[in-house]
Amino acid sequence: MKRALSKAAPFLKVVFGVGIVAWMASSGRLNLAQVARSLSRWPIMLAMAGLAYSQVAITVWRWRLLLEAQEIRLSYRRAWGLTMIGMLFNVVIPGAVGGDLVKGYYIARAASGRKSHAATTVLMDRVAGLIGLLFVGAVMVVAHLGETMRSAATRGLGIMTVGGLAGGLVGLYAAVFAGERLSAWHFLPGFLRNVCRALHEYRRKSRVIPIALALSVVNQGLGCGMYYLALRASGVADMPMGQFFLVVPLGMVTSAIPISPGGVGVGQAAFFTLFQIVAPQYASVGADALTVFQVVFLLICLNGLYWYFSYQHVDLDYGRQK
Repeated sequence: MKRALSKAAPFLKVVFGVGIVAWMASSGRLNLAQVARSLSRWPIMLAMAGLAYSQVAITVWRWRLLLEAQEIRLSYRRAWGLTMIGMLFNVVIPGAVGGDLVKGYYIARAASGRKSHAATTVLMDRVAGLIGLLFVGAVMVVAHLGETMRSAATRGLGIMTVGGLAGGLVGLYAAVFAGERLSAWHFLPGFLRNVCRALHEYRRKSRVIPIALALSVVNQGLGCGMYYLALRASGVADMPMGQFFLVVPLGMVTSAIPISPGGVGVGQAAFFTLFQIVAPQYASVGADALTVFQVVFLLICLNGLYWYFSYQHVDLDYGRQK
């Protein structure tokens, strides 16, 4: 029974996501005709694609930085290929195994002898990305405090954003600083002890995490810029920035939850709900804009097919520097 459910999970995820989109379209919460019109505005779509590729470039830079802290050497081209493969599995190919796990498998296979250290870089990369997104939202919450304090609902969203950032930073640094001590707990599985040792490496190289977080902030700013262009393509040009940044970071975090492929359906429902709280007049178009965003990003992720079929074993120099 468990095996059957595991095999059915990818199909169920697709059905779930498509079902939500169909329900939102039939109920008027999502306007597919408007989505099609938005996608026909090719100058904006090209600008969004440019921002998406810029995000990939920064993501690769950040991951290589995290790999080098573990003394794992990977060329920029190889890191780009593995990143695209991860994006492909995260967004395009539905399945129980996410893109991060696939990317982790490839890099762990290549870095024989430091598999746990290699896998830890993928986890750190994901955590840094989420913290960067919450940082962007928290800064804008503070910068537009009047908008945040406007109602109990917007105050709640502001608290969630700032609290998420604080919790993420505390959790990250607590894990890094406690890594060496936790690695001595012999009742932990060997893999977890190795992960804790890998986390301690980031304590020894203290500049790596702040730089990775700074790159994440830039990266997530580009993502917000992509969504803003999608809103413009959908006909919204006058949304206050305070409202925009109350919705977008939390909406993007929700879309990243691996319930449906690429957050399709779940993301639309999340954005519609958040817009209903913050700016009800934009609720439907907010879901339309996310659909435009997802279509563009999906097309970018399709490039991962090339890397998936052409990727070969990577030989890495992961020896310790003298």
